Formats: sequence, C-alpha cells, structure tokens
Amino acid sequence: MEKDIFVNSKASNLLLLSLFISILICVIKFLAYFITKSVAIYSDAIESIINIISATIAFIGTKIALKPPDEEHPYGHTKVEYLFSILEAIFILGAAISIFKEAYAKFIVSHSISNLKEGTFLVFLTILLNGFISFLLYKQGKKENAPILIAHASHIFTDILTTGGVILGILIAKLFNFWILDPIIAIIISINILYIGYKIIKDSVNSLLDISLPIKDIESIKNIIEETIKNFPTNYKIFGIHDFKTRKAGRKGFVEFHLVVQDEMSVKMAHELCDEIERKIKEKHPEISVIIHIEAKEERKN
Repeated sequence: MEKDIFVNSKASNLLLLSLFISILICVIKFLAYFITKSVAIYSDAIESIINIISATIAFIGTKIALKPPDEEHPYGHTKVEYLFSILEAIFILGAAISIFKEAYAKFIVSHSISNLKEGTFLVFLTILLNGFISFLLYKQGKKENAPILIAHASHIFTDILTTGGVILGILIAKLFNFWILDPIIAIIISINILYIGYKIIKDSVNSLLDISLPIKDIESIKNIIEETIKNFPTNYKIFGIHDFKTRKAGRKGFVEFHLVVQDEMSVKMAHELCDEIERKIKEKHPEISVIIHIEAKEERKN
C-alpha cells in the first residue's frame, strides 16, 4: 500500500522527470563547453551536476514524506521534507560559492570564446528545459503545500538565472570585446542565489520549530467553526472555543482547540458537533488534521 501511494504520486513522477531533464541538461552544457572552451559555461555545467544530486535528494525526501503514519511516527513523516529542503539549500549555497570562485578566476585570466553561436544555442535550450520543469514543480508544490517541491523548483530557477547570466555576459563581452563583464554578471547572480538558499533554510527551520499555519488559513478555519456552531441544530448552549492552536508539518497542517458546550448536552450530540466541524474544515482544507477537546460548562440561570 505504501508503495502504491508513492508510485501514484504526481510529485514523485515530476521529480523523476526533473532528474531525467537534469541529466540531459548537464550533457548539453558540457557539450557546449567542449565546443566553446568557455570557463563560464563550464562552471554552469558543474552546477548542473549539483542539480542532478538535488533532484535525487528531492526524490528520496518525497518518498519518505509520503509514507503513511506508523507506531513510531503517528503524525506521519512529512517533516522530513524540511530536512531535505535544508540539505538542498546547502547545495544551492555551494553552487553560488562555486560560481563566485569561477568568476574570480576569470578576473585574473581573460580569454575569448570560439563557436559562440552553436554554444549559446545549446545553452539557451537548457533554459527552456529548466523553465518547463521548474514551472511544473512549483505549481505542484503550491498545490500540495510541499516545501521540498518548492525548494527544488527554486533551485532549478537559480540554474535558469545562472545560465541566462552566462549567455548575457558572453554576448556582451563578445560585442564590446570586454570579457571582464562576464565574471561581473556571474558574481551578481551568485549573490542572488545565496539569498535564495538562505531563504529556503530560514523557512525550513521555522517550520521545524512548529510554525503556525498562514494567517489566511487560520481565519478561514475560525470562520468555518463559527458558522458550523451557529447553524448546528441544538437547544443547548454552545459557548465557543478557546486554546486554538495550529502548526505546519510539511504538506500537512494540524489544528487543535477546546470546544465549550452546555454540560447538559449529551456525549452523542457533542460528538456529532465535533464531526460536523471537522467535516466542514476538511471540505475546504483537506490537508488539515483536526483535534477537538470538549469541555462542559454549566448554563447559569438569572
């Protein structure tokens, strides 16, 4: 059953496609390097190797995250996505440092590039391939609320920025015969990549510390609770809720609160009320798990 869940996952299929495209892109970039002898294209090809490692990490991380809950992990394995997101961010930071080192080397030794048209065509083809898979991964990551997919899409997007900067630098340097522009652009791109990696690590660490759900989701859930209580058919008093808490764990969310009802309400009716609240919440937020604690309160007579 566990295997079927993963095999049928659109996320896993996209990550497999991403891995295949990453390998194809790496081959194309090294081919572009061999025909141009461009150090910038070579560094871009090296980063593609990191993308292959990254895609493998994302694939394994998602496979673990999709495992169903067990005795040792009753809340599931979704938080492992944050650990793998941090690991992927480290590769992003490593790629940025690698680009910076290559750019610094080009400050010292400048050179011209041969077979420019053929090389730039091949490199531009990799931008189209990366843009395609990055869009699909980001869209699915948002749909499933999967941080590892979003992190991987962000990583691929950094490769698009890097490759675009390499092409732009080469073309401008060729146009003005001023090759120092290439490493300048590369350094700017490396700084941007460093920021993306930092942001992924920051978001993942916050989530590991049980960060609450987004404000808009909290407001939506509270409105659902209020409406359900208001429309629930009962002659007994429902006083409301308190100790409302939420937390996020990967693509899953958890909501917990105390529901205060009149002490004369039967256990059966209180249970039906809880079921109705949970059903309404899951209709709009299927990824949310709901825990409700019932409290009895005496109705005071005037």
